[in-house]
Amino acid sequence: MNPLHTTSPASPESPNGAHPASEGAAAAERPPDQHTPARLVILVRHGETTYNVERRLPGQLAGVALTDEGRRQAQRAAVALSGLPISAVIASPLERARATAEILARGWALPVRTDPRLKDTDVGTWSGALVDELNKNDPTWKAFVEHPNQPPAGVESFETVRARAVSAVEDALKDATTGNYLVVVAHADVIKLILAHYTAMEAEAARFIAIGNCAISALAFTGDAMPHLLAINWTPAPGWLMPPPLAAARAAAQPAAQAASQTPGGAPDAAPAETAPPQPARSE
Repeated sequence: MNPLHTTSPASPESPNGAHPASEGAAAAERPPDQHTPARLVILVRHGETTYNVERRLPGQLAGVALTDEGRRQAQRAAVALSGLPISAVIASPLERARATAEILARGWALPVRTDPRLKDTDVGTWSGALVDELNKNDPTWKAFVEHPNQPPAGVESFETVRARAVSAVEDALKDATTGNYLVVVAHADVIKLILAHYTAMEAEAARFIAIGNCAISALAFTGDAMPHLLAINWTPAPGWLMPPPLAAARAAAQPAAQAASQTPGGAPDAAPAETAPPQPARSE
């Protein structure tokens, strides 16, 4: 069965397994296909950045560029999606997301639309800080990690990020020009909070979701109903499947692949794609 289509429930059967004659007659009068196509929203986190390698919080800083590996990750994501008739690509305007989106969009010759509501969490004066230093030395940061809906002044709450990110998705779905296969390229916190909203999860609980660099998640929307979750944090070669010795060897060969310790979003834009099983709380 095609997961991108919905069907009506099966009609009741008679004791011998046959459908009632009235149902069969009604079916004969209906058009041959009354399936309703779903609209697929594909959520892609940007590729690895220089800040991921350095384990810095980017927040909404401009000029945080993809690494060579980040560009390769974006290309691999494009290949993974190549069987779909992608109809629109919408991205956060921040460089790391926009550059990822441009790589993804090439195969379909699509322009990249941008929406500022898809920007990463504004972490105020923490932007550019080393995550490990904050974890060690800043109790305000640690309190925010535990309770991301209770931010200090100048920092966005998860609920604020959720509201703006979901409104961007809702507006995209209302726009018929986006078609039925819409790619949204954004940031770890943004994607987690979109997924949390559409799966009826509390915003603060979204920090326990892991979203790796260029990981693909997907929601199928049909009518006004809540969407079906088709995929979450999918990559061609997820790091968490690697046994610890292999993960350690890869980390030694490529520092950018080190396992992510969790921060406000669990695996934030400061962290690279995970190479070990994600932890339920951040590393201290």
